[in-house]
Amino acid sequence: MKRRILFLIHDLGPGGAEKVLVNLVNGLDKDKFDVSLRVLFDWGPNRKNLSPDVHFSSWIGRNIPANSYWMKLWTPQQLWKMIIPETFDIVVSFLEGPCARIVGGCPENGPKLVSWIHTPVLNEKKFTEGFRSRDEAAQCYDRADAVVFVSRDVREAFRLLFVSRKIERILYNIYDSEKINELAADQTPVPVFSDRENWCGMGKLVPLKGWERMLSIQQKLLKDNIPAHFYLIGDGPQRQELERKTAELGISDSVTFTGYLDNPYAVLSKCDLYVNASEREGFSTAVVESLLCGTPVCAVDIGGMKEILGENNEFGIVTENDDNALYQAVLRLLTDDAYREEYRQRALERANDFDRAKAIKAAENLLLSL
Repeated sequence: MKRRILFLIHDLGPGGAEKVLVNLVNGLDKDKFDVSLRVLFDWGPNRKNLSPDVHFSSWIGRNIPANSYWMKLWTPQQLWKMIIPETFDIVVSFLEGPCARIVGGCPENGPKLVSWIHTPVLNEKKFTEGFRSRDEAAQCYDRADAVVFVSRDVREAFRLLFVSRKIERILYNIYDSEKINELAADQTPVPVFSDRENWCGMGKLVPLKGWERMLSIQQKLLKDNIPAHFYLIGDGPQRQELERKTAELGISDSVTFTGYLDNPYAVLSKCDLYVNASEREGFSTAVVESLLCGTPVCAVDIGGMKEILGENNEFGIVTENDDNALYQAVLRLLTDDAYREEYRQRALERANDFDRAKAIKAAENLLLSL
């Protein structure tokens, strides 16, 4: 008998968690699971990638500003009744915060519950984000029959503030490697220059992702007479600010804002280097996708990076979270061809570890064990 399972997420925007969820629900064995995905707000480019055998629904047809604040007008129990009126065997909150609060309102003797944690919860403020109080957050997370973390770092950070009494699992994100490799071979939607050292970052254009640090690196590279070109792959609310910053630094001719791309891999795969300078990550989707594209990776030492790239830089360079250390690593990778080629080969080697079928099987085993 199939188990009816519902995944709940805020929306299907362009973020990594949203992309991973689509890969997961598409890949689950439909002979074992009747899979539904519900978004709180119906928007985002990842919806078009959903398989037709996944039942999609939304609570509200559009995104509403400050929704996490006005949702606190209702209790978790009231939100559950409004948002999840049907009967399921398993309900999964695929992001911490408001979705976990809704799922925490499940009635007693209801479905099995899973909280899927993606972001390092570094302090009390982050832990209670989307909740009325710390006590309410703890009560909602305590309702979960299983808590899933996307990396060791995310689990350890969460445990400092709350220890679950239920099942805990680390399940790495799911990537459609075959599709990524196919898309990587496509023609690029923007020019990638053959006479320059091309490097990039990828993600939402928000301060958390460290874009200003990378613009400063691009300025230093040009001052050091390195013919570099920097690509910001993605879009977001910080775009205009970053475009102004680019002009102020006098580097507009050597920076490309690609905007949101349906196929970012065509650009990513043709760059010489991918750089992650974020303030925090859980388990970076973009870093793994870079490895799958065979693009060398350089990242600052934040959540999940050593887990992906190795404790001793086996598969990519992890630097101190320091501007100069990051710059020196980027400089060497862009100017030392043999060194860069070595890490290109190591990236491809590490990519073999992110097997889609194995990751989906691990998720299925957990869900069936409930």
